[in-house]
Amino acid sequence: MAEFLRFFWDSAGHAHTNALHWEGFPRLLWESLQMFGYTKPPPYDGVEYDEEGVPCCRVKMTVPPHPTLSLWQSIEVNVIGHRLADTFEAAAMEAIHIFCDQHPEEVAGHPIGLFPAMDSRDPEWTFRVTYCDHLLGSLAGETLRTAVRFMNAQYRYQALQQHGIYRLTNIAQGYRNQVGRQNTQIEEFQATVTTKEEVITQREETIQHREEQIVESDALITQHDIVIDFLQEQVHELNLNLGQAIDHINMLHEQPGQPVIDELEGEEEEDPKEVEGVSEIDSEHGDPILSPYHSSSESQSSVGNLDDL
Repeated sequence: MAEFLRFFWDSAGHAHTNALHWEGFPRLLWESLQMFGYTKPPPYDGVEYDEEGVPCCRVKMTVPPHPTLSLWQSIEVNVIGHRLADTFEAAAMEAIHIFCDQHPEEVAGHPIGLFPAMDSRDPEWTFRVTYCDHLLGSLAGETLRTAVRFMNAQYRYQALQQHGIYRLTNIAQGYRNQVGRQNTQIEEFQATVTTKEEVITQREETIQHREEQIVESDALITQHDIVIDFLQEQVHELNLNLGQAIDHINMLHEQPGQPVIDELEGEEEEDPKEVEGVSEIDSEHGDPILSPYHSSSESQSSVGNLDDL
């Protein structure tokens, strides 16, 4: 049960641990804190996530306030890495740096005071390293053991970082290959797009030509419409004239036929005058000479014919 409490996952996917179940900077930090009266190891809260396909993690570590010294406030460290194991180590290292910076006089009498500073020109760290003769007396063995353990922890931390770098390198190589394939696809797509654009340009030219033809056809249709309107007007006028002619013919057919008969009788009365004229002409030239062969019957028939006329 104790092992489970040292490392477990909550429902939100966060890893909780005191990071004391392996040799490293978290254990060195806790042993140093114990020398100054701390009673509880600092807890570590880590969560893993992906950022644009790259595995990442975030670790929060808190050194609680000192149980008796009220001026020794808590220390909170937030570190972002790529794996929880090496990020726990980085958080413990940063906490050691902060603790030494906040309490330079207290750590000067212990081997932890020789822990490398983030800035080698830090005057406090330079002073502690220069005047460390007191650590070579009765504390020489402890100082040596602490230095060896620090080197061991540093080596482990570097090994973890190296594994992380290998992992990131593989991921980067995979992304590089993927980018290469995508670039090839992009080039193919660009070639396809260029071909499509050429086809579209040709079709636009065809459409423009068709539009010009449509405009010309519209002009011809307009002219034909004008001619058709003109012809329709003429047809309408002809229909009116034809209607008037038909009405006139119908009117003539509807008139009575008696005047026509009278006219014919008038013409028959004029014919004897012409005969009389002929007789008068004949009388002017004398009486006609009758042929000896002319019979009385023929004369009578001739007279009868004249009477008929």
